[in-house]
Amino acid sequence: MNQHAKTYRDIYQQGLERFSYWIELNVQQKNRPEALREFFVQASDPQDMRIGWEYLFMNGYYQDLKTLLSRNKHHVNSVNRQWAYLFDLMLTKEKRTLTHDQLLFETQKIKTDDPALKALIEFFVIAIHVDVFDFDAVANRLDDLLALFHQVSHRVLTPLLQYRLDRVLFMHHWKRNEMLLARKYGFRAFKNNHNHVHLANLHINLSLSYLFDDFESANYHLKEAEKMARENDITRIITMIEQQNRPFIYAHFNRPEGLTTPIKSEQAHLAMAGGDYETARQILSEFTEFTPFTHYYLGRAHHDYELLERSYDAFIEERSDHYFARLPLTAMQSM
Repeated sequence: MNQHAKTYRDIYQQGLERFSYWIELNVQQKNRPEALREFFVQASDPQDMRIGWEYLFMNGYYQDLKTLLSRNKHHVNSVNRQWAYLFDLMLTKEKRTLTHDQLLFETQKIKTDDPALKALIEFFVIAIHVDVFDFDAVANRLDDLLALFHQVSHRVLTPLLQYRLDRVLFMHHWKRNEMLLARKYGFRAFKNNHNHVHLANLHINLSLSYLFDDFESANYHLKEAEKMARENDITRIITMIEQQNRPFIYAHFNRPEGLTTPIKSEQAHLAMAGGDYETARQILSEFTEFTPFTHYYLGRAHHDYELLERSYDAFIEERSDHYFARLPLTAMQSM
């Protein structure tokens, strides 16, 4: 046990709520995340343990969470076993070792009357729908999610669920092209969270939310995401920014100079931004699988209204993505 844990040992025994009050009065804000982490690592009260798993997951303490879950899969408390099963699925989703359909199937096995667990299940299901671009399903589940969220009241757990809710509402309003509301929830989600992966991804999404406003705002959030990823050695996000997000944003604003990427669609995008439509057409001619984005690139490269219309329809009908549907719509309006 380190020095902090020795200092806090007597307070630990009074439970999570008392401890959370105590650290607000006695621990500097920058040290509170670590103080809570240490509390949860040694917690023995069943409810405190469950809230701890959510805290560790949402703040990026994945190794601690894995260790605790491995000890609690057969916990005597059935609610704890159900929570442990769900968090194991959350970690599996992060590792991408099961398909989205498999994750949904496994989630359906959890039967519970626990309001907090029901809310977490709903958040998890919505996250899966976001991953597969099913934003219509996200919209359809929002009322149930909000009802479940309001059934939970706990001074430590509720802010964690509020952060999850803000991220969902940001995504929902962004995809509905309701940008003032989207950014309201996006900026609010930055508060009281220390998960660098989540925050870097939020910066990336905010950068994309400025495509139809201005380059400077988009580039600011992109740089913040890259800075956070480099400072915390988040290789996957660094690669995504370098190969996908920066080429996409810079090409969109016609600033392709000096950028390269191994991603073929963004190579074509950069070529078009530089006025080389022939190269873009050659690159895109190699495609055999198509998304709304590739149809958008093809429509622009060939100055083809029907391909742009196909892209627009796919964004709206297949994804309920009214924001990115503005890409082909803008291109059609300029023809």
